Amino acid sequence: RVSLKMKIVEILLAKDDGTISLLKNYVFFAGIATVADFTTLYIFTEIFEFHYLISGLFGYIIGMSINFLLNKYYNFKNESERIRLQFSIFMGVALVGLLLNQIILYILVDITEMWYIQAKFFSVSLVMLWSFWGHKKVTFNYLK
Repeated sequence: RVSLKMKIVEILLAKDDGTISLLKNYVFFAGIATVADFTTLYIFTEIFEFHYLISGLFGYIIGMSINFLLNKYYNFKNESERIRLQFSIFMGVALVGLLLNQIILYILVDITEMWYIQAKFFSVSLVMLWSFWGHKKVTFNYLK
């Protein structure tokens, strides 16, 4: 008897159009960007005593820039020379992610009283899925 989990894996692998490989690379590169994001969040909140939402904004911008460069050149191998326009599109997708990030952080920290670092881990997981889809379908598909 095949478990539901194994059946889902079989379906995903059978219909892979390269998306799974892109997602794996995206998660890896997003991990690098997330380390920069978390580091910035922590330093600005704990050392410079900024409010966690302001620190989160700084961290998100730094992480977004790193994520763009790594995914453009190494994951999606996008050769478009219209980098400013492409980065603008990337920022549009990322700004939706930022809005989701801030809403999730606010709900988890201020309403449920979760520790802001723990809340950030949860938020990053959800926002990463949105960001991958948006960048795959829009950012790196629109300008090739």
